[in-house]
Amino acid sequence: MRVSEVLLSKSRDAAIIVTDLFKIRQSMLLIFTGLFGYLIASGASADLLTLIKLLVALALTIFGTTGINMVLDSDIDSIMARTKRRVIPRGMISKRTAAILSMGFLIPGLAISYMINMWVFIAGILGFLIDIGIYTVLTKRRSWTSVIYGGFAGGMPAFGGYMAYTGYPSPEALILLTLVALWSNAHIWYIVIYNYDDYKKAGIPMLPIVKGVRAGVMGSIIHVILMLILIIAYFILTGNRSWLTLIIGAALSIKLLMVMRRHLEKIDRIEAYKTFKILSPYLSIIFILMLIDRLVFL
Repeated sequence: MRVSEVLLSKSRDAAIIVTDLFKIRQSMLLIFTGLFGYLIASGASADLLTLIKLLVALALTIFGTTGINMVLDSDIDSIMARTKRRVIPRGMISKRTAAILSMGFLIPGLAISYMINMWVFIAGILGFLIDIGIYTVLTKRRSWTSVIYGGFAGGMPAFGGYMAYTGYPSPEALILLTLVALWSNAHIWYIVIYNYDDYKKAGIPMLPIVKGVRAGVMGSIIHVILMLILIIAYFILTGNRSWLTLIIGAALSIKLLMVMRRHLEKIDRIEAYKTFKILSPYLSIIFILMLIDRLVFL
């Protein structure tokens, strides 16, 4: 094999490792919420240098945290059909190397967060501690409530992004954090319903596994209702001027509730997958609407 072919092969393997170890698609959504958190707070007053530093800090911190999570969950991943082809179970990278690489991302990410301001740094630290300590280590294998804690870890990028502009916590920042947390729970419970046998085989005590599929649907319904309440609260906090967020966000929420209500009677894997796909863009749409309202009406 020629040197160029060897290098190309190694480059492809490296790309696969990075993409899989850091769950690029999931991480990109969290980075998106962090950047939009800043833009929603700043509006037309956004500072390009701060935005760039925030992008780097978010990417490094989120990648590092995700990589550590993958190391700790590699034994579970090796059991489940949907995850057993990930790079650690496949042996493409050792757990030790993955942990070192992840920490090599996490530490500089937190350092850059601190350069922005203390509250962005605190959000990064809390995201790591909640995701790894409370969610992955303490509760994921013991309680269905684990995803509730994990959801708050997922909301920290949006929380930190908002505070990158304000420099302090605010009700609006907390709303963004909680929207991400609530959405992630409803989202994952439908993923679990779709992959029910896989999660049951791995022994992960998710709500639809422990309490039943109907309880998973009911939990998702409650979370969507809470998201709708938060959208209304955000409208009030912005002086009753976030009309796009209120109208379109309420319409999307009510549509989801109508779909989920039918699932209390009966749901199969196909319906679970369809609802999961409907839920997927919900959060991004809400954040985009908030930014448009901030630029146009606030």
